[in-house]
Amino acid sequence: MTKKLNRHFSRPAPGRASATVARDLLRLVGAYGGNQPALLREAGLTHLSASLLSPTAPAPALSHEEFTRLHAHCTWALDECAARQEGREPLTKLGVDMLCHCVITSRTLREAIERTDQFSLLIGRRAGRLRLHEEGGVARLDMETVRTVRNACAYLSDLTGLSTYHRLFGWLIGEDIALTDAAMRYPPLLDERTTFYLMPHPLTHGAAENSLRFAAGYLDRPVIRTPQELEPLIRSFPFDLAVPLSKDAPLSERILHLFAAMLASGEAPATAAWLARSFSISEATLKRRLAAESTSLIALRTQARRDLAARLLSDPRLSVSEIARRTHFSDATAFRRAFHQWTGQSPAAWRAELR
Repeated sequence: MTKKLNRHFSRPAPGRASATVARDLLRLVGAYGGNQPALLREAGLTHLSASLLSPTAPAPALSHEEFTRLHAHCTWALDECAARQEGREPLTKLGVDMLCHCVITSRTLREAIERTDQFSLLIGRRAGRLRLHEEGGVARLDMETVRTVRNACAYLSDLTGLSTYHRLFGWLIGEDIALTDAAMRYPPLLDERTTFYLMPHPLTHGAAENSLRFAAGYLDRPVIRTPQELEPLIRSFPFDLAVPLSKDAPLSERILHLFAAMLASGEAPATAAWLARSFSISEATLKRRLAAESTSLIALRTQARRDLAARLLSDPRLSVSEIARRTHFSDATAFRRAFHQWTGQSPAAWRAELR
């Protein structure tokens, strides 16, 4: 296998997107038969045509939003070309969005990976199957793709897929998943700066399979994102490379998100023992850290139930009994009593004010 690329290129900050990467993506589009001026028109970037398409022109100043649009249009054009080479249908933005909807209610990262593979199986050759291997505390996630043509176009398609999975899985658990290795089946076929911009980790080339390696402990991390958080993400996912993956938030906020996700999917909030195992800490440490944040598991469960109840009461089709069931109360009477303690109003009075 070839040596890894040295990690010495830094990803530009939002608002300072790389013109070098933009030009390289457009160059690839042209090399594989794409109409570069038409693509720029579709992306609403006609005003940048002269500076992007001329290698001798001064480097244009792309805004973060402009680069995201360009990145999306170039990637879809090149993935369509890669699909045409293989005689298959290309993956679409709708397909990526539906994958996100399928995994958002997963309990753990392991379950999210299993669902992703099932989704890949469902849509056929549009996406690579995922194979998870564990050994010695290390997880290896292979992205199997059947390629008869391995050129730069196919390379970009597979690299984008590998990067998309890495970023989606990190976003789901609210952590940047630290990679011990990222590998591609190909020789290095893109400019180093473009490769690192799309996958900011040293890459091993000439591997047996496209893969990611990371600590196996991540697999049992709970999915803490909620369906409500998904909608803002998929507006530009996976092309907005500045979307933060980790939730730099207190433990209490992460647990609150987790409780909200569990209640929304019909499950009771997790126990202290389950949470301690999931966050790789002891129960005593869990309670001590929450106390340091001036809260407790009881308070967080209460807040999650109260927030869900208020949201459900805005739906006139749901009875108070049904809302009580969804918020895990024994009956409507117990729910009414608790809701009055929370708000000083009955559910009916609250609903009347909403109307």
